[in-house]
Amino acid sequence: MEDWHVDLAQQFKDRDNPRPMGAMLGLVVAIGDNWLVTLKDGAFKVDKSNGYICNQILRHEADYSYEHAGTTTVGGCLGGANTNYSAKGNGKIHIKPLWQVGDHVLVVPDMREQHFFIVDIVR
Repeated sequence: MEDWHVDLAQQFKDRDNPRPMGAMLGLVVAIGDNWLVTLKDGAFKVDKSNGYICNQILRHEADYSYEHAGTTTVGGCLGGANTNYSAKGNGKIHIKPLWQVGDHVLVVPDMREQHFFIVDIVR
């Protein structure tokens, strides 16, 4: 005859435990202040009350610099006495927002599956 604690442990093992959600794809339904992402064909909704958006989706910023030199022509002819040029500069490029309605995004739940992190756009 089995010990009672072995039987109890087996019952815990055999019961139907809910499977964790894990990372999943969400569909962007709305952007802006009242953004909305749906999960599992609309069964779950993530908005600002239960979700967080990674900054890279909302705004992308990049530094750039350039240096270029060449000769200008007009209609295939040299453009005058001083046809050589050179230019250089640098700056920042701001692109916002990156996500659009209809995009699929990677969504990761927290440990309790009550809050969600929208990590990136999936293409």
